[in-house]
Amino acid sequence: MIPELTYFLIGYSLLLAVVSLILALRNRAAGRWTLVGTALLLAMLLIQTVVSVLMWGQSPSTDGILFFGYLLTALLLVPLAGAWAYAELTRWGPAVLAAAGGTVAVMIERMNQIWM
Repeated sequence: MIPELTYFLIGYSLLLAVVSLILALRNRAAGRWTLVGTALLLAMLLIQTVVSVLMWGQSPSTDGILFFGYLLTALLLVPLAGAWAYAELTRWGPAVLAAAGGTVAVMIERMNQIWM
């Protein structure tokens, strides 16, 4: 894994979580820009997937099932949380998105630990 991409993904997912948490605390629904941010996180996770597959041979001691299990879970969690945030017009939509952003940040850090 590329450390710069990993740290950028962690920072971006935490930023999305903080913005979503602020929306939830202010009792606002997730807006268009929040959902665009969620789509960007998903796009970056897809880029991470491609990079991980291409660099797979450089780290033979990495547990592939565990690593790609985390990656697949993150790839499924982001669009599901985004859809939930879009469908739920109360504060709980952004709250779910905030929880997903924090969860994805932890999962990316865990993938980085597994890779090394």
